[in-house]
Amino acid sequence: MIHLSYHPAFDAFHAIFRFLRLTIRIGISEIEIDKLRILDYYLLFPWRASAIRLAQKDLEVRRIAKRLEEHQDYATLPTGDALLERMRPSQTAALQTMAREGIVDPMLLRDGVVKFNAFALPAELMKRVAEKSLEEPDTMKIIDVLSAYPLLGSDGLKGRTSLLEHRYDKV
Repeated sequence: MIHLSYHPAFDAFHAIFRFLRLTIRIGISEIEIDKLRILDYYLLFPWRASAIRLAQKDLEVRRIAKRLEEHQDYATLPTGDALLERMRPSQTAALQTMAREGIVDPMLLRDGVVKFNAFALPAELMKRVAEKSLEEPDTMKIIDVLSAYPLLGSDGLKGRTSLLEHRYDKV
């Protein structure tokens, strides 16, 4: 018997949509690939933010994440760094597609930086991005807080989330 199931975490086209949501939400034109990947992870799995080592001023994120635990999906997925690593191929494919279409700079992408070029999204897509973010205000609050942290070091996103190795970061 063959069993197929779909999960947006492993869909490159869904990753493009999520990357656009993140970019528009945090208003950035340039971000490290690893930071974008981590933010993408928490956009999909906001309840997992309850395990992040947060600064004192951001402890509200933990309460929000605990409240979101009831919205967990049915799928049995690995946790933490194993899941982020399984998401890597679809995230990479999404970024490569965006580079091919001229949405991100392909030269900087090779250096680990996602730089969004000036581009205009179709009105219908902009509307859908805005609607989806409005549907998930708690998730977007988590993203707002996490996006303010730097990527590197023990107090950066890599160290606080334990999703990626941070001990060898140049800080």
